[in-house]
Amino acid sequence: MLARVATLPYPVRAAAGAALRREVRKVHSREEFAALRDSWEALAANVPDCPGHMTFDYCELAAQRVLTKGGSVSVAMVFSGSALVALWPLAIVTKGLVRMAKGLTCGTGDEYGGPLVDARANAAVYAAAVAAVRQVDADVLEVALVRNGSPLQRALDQGLPQSWVRSLLPERWRGLPGFTASLRDFPRWDDYVSTRSKSLRSTLRYRHKRLDAQGRAEFGWCRTVSDAAFVLRWLLENKRRWARTHGAYVPYLRDDGLRDFFVALARRTDLRTTPIVSYVRVDGVPVAASINLVGTRTVEGLVTTYDERFAACSVGALLAEFLVKWAHSTHRNFDFRPLYATYKESWANCRTWHETRVAVIQPRGRLIELSQLLVLLGRVKRKLLGERAA
Repeated sequence: MLARVATLPYPVRAAAGAALRREVRKVHSREEFAALRDSWEALAANVPDCPGHMTFDYCELAAQRVLTKGGSVSVAMVFSGSALVALWPLAIVTKGLVRMAKGLTCGTGDEYGGPLVDARANAAVYAAAVAAVRQVDADVLEVALVRNGSPLQRALDQGLPQSWVRSLLPERWRGLPGFTASLRDFPRWDDYVSTRSKSLRSTLRYRHKRLDAQGRAEFGWCRTVSDAAFVLRWLLENKRRWARTHGAYVPYLRDDGLRDFFVALARRTDLRTTPIVSYVRVDGVPVAASINLVGTRTVEGLVTTYDERFAACSVGALLAEFLVKWAHSTHRNFDFRPLYATYKESWANCRTWHETRVAVIQPRGRLIELSQLLVLLGRVKRKLLGERAA
């Protein structure tokens, strides 16, 4: 059975008047995680924009990754009466002497952190979710890419002690800019495109002509598991070549775990309505591809790569155009994910700021600040040496 670590009353009442109750469940096996499916999917149905990385199937596969490697999984839950109104699945991993609670991941570690919360939830529900996390068997909570000004950010700031080391960092070191094409208010694709710069539109036309000159170009989605597996293999092999060429260290490229994760997810997914892998092919051969998280109202571009031999055609930018247009056609927005790039700025009409929050749950969690301080000092040293060299 699922271990119920804590079931505690929460004094603040939900909007409907029912007292909030919080609970943490430890998950030791796939079967125990599967027992959460019905309540999880009932909650997801009440979330207007359930992210692709917070569906039950995605998180179950991510939890299996953790359990297979000897880690543990806890799920913090908030109830209003008998109704589940918030759910926060967390992997518990050991880093030195410190136990860290982090969001479940496919392997990239780039998913947005935070709970899945009912659409009717108010600030009290977010506060209760943060309070529930305090009962997790961990010393530190790491929440990735929290949007500034969001209810989650306010609840974290008010409910948990934050790392003082991170507060020393200048803003540009603490976070990343986010870029979203907010499309749902535009009835026609041309209505949105007309809001973008003329230079973007003319550049895209020119790039399409250059690509067409290379052969028969095809933009699309992998609609079968076998095709998704084939393109995923190409995507990650191409990404590895890029990393070697540019001297970049990308942890998820060390093995085939990411590919295996998304192949397994593809097997559970109706790829006709919820595709995962997009591509550009020239004469049948992939020249660009991306892994995407398709949520209820938002598509997120998670991992993208392109054949550098087609750099002159900006084939990656053309794939981005295809994805944004598809998102509009399915009444979704497109989230380019936090990190600056010129093409993102060209497409986006909504800009945000995201910071990864590190909060202390137990006193021993303060030890994490020693390693953070060393990283900060090293970064300052490199900057000073760079300025002297210049």
